[in-house]
Amino acid sequence: MKIVQQSDLSAMERRLVRNAVAARKKAHAPYSHYKCGAALLDIRNRIHTGCNVETIDYTLTTHAEMDAINGMVKSGTFKLKALAVAVLAVKGPAFPCGLCRQKIREFAVSEETLIIAVGVDARSRIRTIGTATIGQLYPHAFTPNCVI
Repeated sequence: MKIVQQSDLSAMERRLVRNAVAARKKAHAPYSHYKCGAALLDIRNRIHTGCNVETIDYTLTTHAEMDAINGMVKSGTFKLKALAVAVLAVKGPAFPCGLCRQKIREFAVSEETLIIAVGVDARSRIRTIGTATIGQLYPHAFTPNCVI
């Protein structure tokens, strides 16, 4: 993982960050109050956003990254080139959870797919940004090649 500044990101990566921060504002997290937003860039250069939607039992909760990927799939595209995720993070950026890492890896164009973790403050101002590839975050992934 590498800590970066917004100025280190490309214009498209900054756009993903802005979209993830905006999507976070739409999150429904009445129990944990852990609001998360995600934005991904698909292979057709379209951006898809998602937010977490909690339910009381948590097992039916949708994660922001999963929501964005599901939206991409519903649009007819099945591969993503980059993904940004934004959460309230006082101690630094928070990367996707293990479940989301599995789903991201399955739909990523390669192990080199960029993941941008954005930590925001209570007013949604960007405090920290971290970057890593999905291969760094989730080495030795369970992929379709494992079952074919």
